[in-house]
Amino acid sequence: MANKALKDKVELFNLILERVKETSKKTGHGDAQSFGRWFAEMYFFDPQGLFVSDGSRDGKIDTFFTTHNGKVVAHHILNTKYTEEYNKLAPREFYNEIAYFVQVFQNTEQREEYLSQKVKSELRSRYRTLFERFDDGMAELIFVTNCRRNEGADVPLANLPVKIFHLDDLIQHLVDDLDVTMPRTPNLVLSDIHTVLSPDKSDTSVATSIVFAQLVDFIDYMKSDPYDLLFARNVRVSFGTPKHSVNAEIRETFANNPEEFAFSNNGITVLCEKHTQDPGSKRLTLINPRVVNGSQTLHSIRDIPNPSRQARVMVRIVEIPPFGSDDIGERIEARRDILNKISVRSNRQNPIKKWDLVSNDDFQLDIYRFFRRRGWFYERRLREWRQRSRELRSVSIKKGTDIKSLTQYIVSYYWNKPRLGPANAKRSAGELFEGDVYEQVQQTSTEVAYHIFQVSDSIRISLNYLKSFKYIKSLRPHINLALFSLVVRTFQEIGVKWGSPEFTELLDNHAEDWEGKRFALWRSMTKKAIDHIYSAYKSESKRTKRSGEKALTFVNYFKNQTSILALLKKPLPSELKRAARKVIES
Repeated sequence: MANKALKDKVELFNLILERVKETSKKTGHGDAQSFGRWFAEMYFFDPQGLFVSDGSRDGKIDTFFTTHNGKVVAHHILNTKYTEEYNKLAPREFYNEIAYFVQVFQNTEQREEYLSQKVKSELRSRYRTLFERFDDGMAELIFVTNCRRNEGADVPLANLPVKIFHLDDLIQHLVDDLDVTMPRTPNLVLSDIHTVLSPDKSDTSVATSIVFAQLVDFIDYMKSDPYDLLFARNVRVSFGTPKHSVNAEIRETFANNPEEFAFSNNGITVLCEKHTQDPGSKRLTLINPRVVNGSQTLHSIRDIPNPSRQARVMVRIVEIPPFGSDDIGERIEARRDILNKISVRSNRQNPIKKWDLVSNDDFQLDIYRFFRRRGWFYERRLREWRQRSRELRSVSIKKGTDIKSLTQYIVSYYWNKPRLGPANAKRSAGELFEGDVYEQVQQTSTEVAYHIFQVSDSIRISLNYLKSFKYIKSLRPHINLALFSLVVRTFQEIGVKWGSPEFTELLDNHAEDWEGKRFALWRSMTKKAIDHIYSAYKSESKRTKRSGEKALTFVNYFKNQTSILALLKKPLPSELKRAARKVIES
């Protein structure tokens, strides 16, 4: 197991190098300068005004930026040390530099002398602003290195106002990022907790406690969490509070009968790294908390005016501690398995769609990240784009597709495989997210999934512009999945390499430069594919009429696996293949 852990740790270190190099290519800075930017974008939520000052006479400040929690702007000042040598021991000189880095900010009387001697002129006004923010308590100092901690050398720095990150810390946060649980959340403090009920350690695989907490503590916390990071691992986002809904009843009970809330509500489930109780103050602190069940409850009551402190709710706390550097391989898989089981099982008692239950599995998270890196938002959770669209558009993230639609298209991509294909995808979307079908879906590479989105989206737009044709207007509500499968087969026959970086680049270019010739070529190919399908439908309709079978309709035709598979296996018209080649060559 030690060798496995070492292998996993090396792979994660290499992943850090890979991410840094990706950042370097994107920004034009060197790898060492891009290390701080990569860390900022990985650890913090939506860092703004990122400025790389690393270079000659940088005054030990390599990167600085701001974050905003909806109320207050915080400044973050980084000193970074980067290496491409795995497990390199941080030299003692690093810690001397950290001490000097902190002293620069603490020693107010020598700042001007320091600026004139150590900082180039164009940076001085920026640094004066950082000094002011530090004095106001609105700036934090951070030292980041991907070297190994030099045990003992950092002891003298223990009481200095600086956060220090070494290789093991970065790996821990990278694993959190792989679970889309970063950035970290502030501690949640539950007050007036009289009793904490916990099972014996021998009776549970993870530490679990139950308390009855004041809902006001959650409401106060949510006020300083404008991006709802507390709910990042919940399988659903808030649906609002429509009249006569369960959420409206929750809200009414909280507002008018707070003493009844504890026995009227199913409760909340919270994950955290650790939870500790102070019996004297009756305060229970949760470190890096995440609500995995109870989002609807909390969002229903968050804006009630003058909330009562009497209303309590049962809170189930599940402790998933961070792991040490020696057991990475084993604990990553165990941690993911536990997270997924808790997230899914704690939501089963409420009405929920099958695709919601897989929204946080590894496959969906991988797709989410890949789309995000390409500038698209993949909606794993229903209505998430609606809630976050303003924030996402502000950083040039476009609306992509959603979990249900993409999965239907993925199943349609495998047009000639048993139990898959467009007819099966159209019949029952819920069945696509369980058993053998979903296992096949999960085998799809993220790049192929991205291609499926881009191609299906181009077809969707083209189809929308062809609705002036009467027969296409009638077909349009039924044809999308079969039409996509036919285009997939056509691209396969003319030699398109699905999953290749070259196809990614071509589709991205088409998405960015769509108007004019490219749109005309996609529309032409889509029209020829529709005509091929319509011809097959008319032939099948005549055959069923002659045989006295049940009259054929668009509805039953496109859900018939035998008919659609026969359509997709028919020889392709030469004009359709020519049109497809023109699209690929444009």
